[in-house]
Formats: sequence, C-alpha cells, structure tokens
Amino acid sequence: MKNSGLTIRWIMKTITTYILAVLIVLVSFCPSWADENEGTGIPVDAEGAQVVPGDTALDTPPLVTPPDVAPRDQGARDLAAPDKKKTPDTSQKIEKDPAQKTFFGILALKDFVRLVMEKNETVLAQHLDYQISQETITGERAVFEPEFVNSYQRSNDHSKYSNEDKTSILFASEKDERAADFNAMVEGKIPTGAKLKAGYTLREYKDRASSTAQDQFKGYLGLEITQPLLKGGGDAIVASIKVAKMDSKLAFQALRLKRMETALNALSSCWDLYGAKEKLAIRKASVQIAQTILTDNRERFKLGKMAETEILEAEAGLAKRKSQESRGQQDLISAMNQVRTYVSLSDASVPLMIDFSDHEKIERIFPDLNDSVNDALKNRPEYLAAKKKINRENILIRYAENQRWPQLDLTGSYGINGLGDSPGDSWTDELNEDYHTWKVGATLTIPLLGGLKTRSELAIAEHHKRQALLQLKSAEVEIANRVDTSVKEVYSAFEQVDYSIRARKVYQRLLDVELVMLDAGRSNSRSVLDKEEDLNYARESEIENVVYSKKAVLGLDMAQGLLLKHYGIDVSEEGLE
Repeated sequence: MKNSGLTIRWIMKTITTYILAVLIVLVSFCPSWADENEGTGIPVDAEGAQVVPGDTALDTPPLVTPPDVAPRDQGARDLAAPDKKKTPDTSQKIEKDPAQKTFFGILALKDFVRLVMEKNETVLAQHLDYQISQETITGERAVFEPEFVNSYQRSNDHSKYSNEDKTSILFASEKDERAADFNAMVEGKIPTGAKLKAGYTLREYKDRASSTAQDQFKGYLGLEITQPLLKGGGDAIVASIKVAKMDSKLAFQALRLKRMETALNALSSCWDLYGAKEKLAIRKASVQIAQTILTDNRERFKLGKMAETEILEAEAGLAKRKSQESRGQQDLISAMNQVRTYVSLSDASVPLMIDFSDHEKIERIFPDLNDSVNDALKNRPEYLAAKKKINRENILIRYAENQRWPQLDLTGSYGINGLGDSPGDSWTDELNEDYHTWKVGATLTIPLLGGLKTRSELAIAEHHKRQALLQLKSAEVEIANRVDTSVKEVYSAFEQVDYSIRARKVYQRLLDVELVMLDAGRSNSRSVLDKEEDLNYARESEIENVVYSKKAVLGLDMAQGLLLKHYGIDVSEEGLE
C-alpha cells in the first residue's frame, strides 16, 4: 500500500491527541459523588436518615422512671477483695513479644478491649464485609468510566459486474476494490444518563480496475449523543451507586453491632475471670484455716484436751475445702482460656493478665430511663440500620417509578467529512471545507401491556419500604424494652451487692464469736468450720454480686449503644480507615 507506514503513524498520532482531549472532557462530567440525599427533596435528620412523612415509628409516649426504683446511697461502702492484694505492676502493660508476634503482659480493660478489636477473628471477618461494601461502591461508580474502542480492517473485492450493474456503470465489466478502514472512538455515560460517542473514521479506497485508479482517503470526525428523556433519565443512572452507599452504611452498622457484642462478651469474660480469681483466693484461705484447726486439734488431742472425733471433723472439713479449691483452680483456667479466646490467643505460655485495679470499686450510677432510651435511639446499630434501610428503599422506589415511564430517547449527531489523496489532505479537507453531517431524532418505545415487569418491580419496592417501616418500629419497641430491663437490672444489682455485704458482715461476726467460744472450750471444730463455711459462702456470694453489678453496667452501656465509646474505641466510619 502506498505510504501505508506513514499513514498508520500519522493516524495513531492524531487519534491519540484527540482521544486524550475527549477523555479530559468526559472526566470533567463525572459526578462529584455528593451525599446520596442531596437533591432528592427528602428531609434528613441529624444522623443523615431521611424523615419519611407519615411515619409513626418515632411517635412513642414518653417513658418515666418507675417510682419503685430508688437511687442507692452515694455513701455506700466500696467493696474490696476479701484479702488485701498487692497492687499489680503495670510497667509491663502491652508489651510485645517478637517471637510470639502477639501482645502480652498486664492489660487494663481499655487496652484489652482495643486488643480484642484488633485480634478477634469474628470482628475481622465482619470488617471484611464492610470493606466489600466499599469496593462495591467503587464498582458501581465505574458506570461513568469512558471506554476507548479501536478497530482496523482491510478488505479486497475482485468480482465481475452483472448485467444489472453494467447499466449503471459505463465501460466497466469488473471491479477490483481494495480498502482499509480505521476507527477510533471514546464512549461513555454522563450523570444525566446520556451516552456519548466521539470518534474518528478513516477509509482508504482504491479500484484497481479503473484506468484512473489512485488511493483516496475519506475521513469523518464526529460526536453522537443519546439522551433518555423519560425512562432512564434524571438520576436513574446513579441509583445503583446510591444503593451501594446505603448498603455500605448498613454494613458499617452491622460491624458496629458485631464489635459491641464481641466487646460485651469479652468484658463479661474478664469479670468472670475476676470472680474466679477472687473465689479461688477465698478457698485457698479457707484451706489454710482448716489446716490450722486440724493442727491445733491434733495438739490438743495429744494433751488429752480433745476427743479424737474432733480430729476427724477437722480432716473432713479440710478435705472438703481442698476439693473446692481444686474446682476453683479449674474454674480459673476455664475463665482464663475464655479470655484468651477473644484475643485469638491459644498458647498458654504467652502471659496475659488483666488489671482490674481501676474497676474493682463499685461505681454506683443512677441511670434515667428517658435519657437512656434517647441515647439508645441515637446510637444503637439496629435502629440506625433500620432508618438507613428506609432510605435505601426510597431510592429503589424512585428508580422503579422512573422505569414505569415509556422509553423516549433523543438522539443527535454531528460530524465533518474530508476527502483527499492522503490522510493529511483528508484532514485538511475536513477542517477547511464545509462538508458537514448532522442528524437529530427521537425513539419512542412503549410496552403494549403497560409494562408488567416494571409494574411488579414498583409494587415489590413499595412492599419492601412498608416492611422496613415495620422493622424500624419493631426495633424501637425492642430497644425501649431492653433499656428498661437494663436500667432496672442496674438498680437491682446494686441492691443485691448491699445485701450481700450485710450478710458477709453478719457471718464474720458469727465466726468471730464462735472462735472466742472455741478458745474458751465452749465450742467444737465442727461448729467453727460450719460458721467459716457460711462466711465463705457469703464472701463468694458478695463476689458474684459484684461481678453481676459490673455486667449489669456493661449491659446498660450495650443497650444504650455506648459500650465502645466508654472504652475509648472510635465508632465512626473514619476511624475504620
């Protein structure tokens, strides 16, 4: 082909320059990805959730604190462990073992919760769902990504003319045509829903059967647009992006809920560990007391001051307490392994200790039911997710309503033509001569039966919205009842602590009296051991109630949706990055 190498190089240089310019124009039309509620005409509340006119999900009567729940005395005694303990050395907090690649040492509760958020596989798996939802948004935005379409085709046609052809073609009996077609185009969509195509076409043609045959180059540079006016117009094209954003917000609330549930269970296991350690300390002390009584009884028996049955009573009491101590040790191991589970730590050789020194005291709170319910409605993931789901269904309803319209597309194109003996001549001819091509038209498509599919999709979208409204109301009722239960449970837990303290003090006095009587010879080993066992039961009951009160406060924080915030964990989407 004549000048074929020069032709291809010139074409590629020209088209590359042109395509880059078109890409810049198309990118400038891409949406700014503003908030999905902008421009919808739907009011939103402080959390960004749409307020649906006529919704009654928030129309609940005011809740009041029950009159039978009275605040406890602020000056009530703070509880300490039955035995004085050495203050733990916190200099080893959150150290890192390079060999184990994990945290170890003494952790405060806040540090432990932070470690759970970083290490727990269940939380990490839920976080992947949120990341997937973020990637889905990126994928939906790709609807505006322009595409470059390039093609090149060579053809040869050597054939005879028929009699019919000869009547219109003078003196020619055959044709021997050779052609080469090159097309380069950029196409894409803009936020109005229109589809744009901008491209350049160059055709090289020669009929070798003609006596005056020479290469001719015909070029066309043009722009084509197809704009939907009814169905598919407006913001219909960005509906999938808005839905993806809402799905991401739902995934974020699901992640928040999973993190809160995991933190609640992890902290509860910490307090179970605290209770197991304190109970074991009580039982170890009880074993020492029983051992001392047995030793004293043997000395008195040797001196003839005590019957042998007293020794047997002391031995039985010691064996019973050692059995309880062994069970306490196993309870401690079980509780420790449960704590390890939440930080994905299975190696018992890696030390993990929890520092409870800042939380052992009973910090009495006096929650108000109305305030607690209001906090829950602002922070509970289930409620916020239910409101976001209504927003999502509103988007789908608007999209389904758009699809009910007939398809009316406005089409138009404009281009310039050029013809020459070389690509350069053709290009010069396009720019300098007045050879233009333009088209304007419209295409109307109407379903003959009224659009059965789109009608069904609109009905489904409306049902989904009613379903979301019912779920929102159900979540509100459930949250209010759960908060009410948690508030009353907190007051009840503090009351049980007070009674257990009173019982422990009484049993301590009874044991002191019994020991005085034993020294005076007016009591026996069995009575002393019975009184000591009653005291131990009261002490363990006090520990259980302390743990229960701590869990009750955690449950209230959970019901209010403030658990992570109270332990210094960022609950915003920005904090996940």
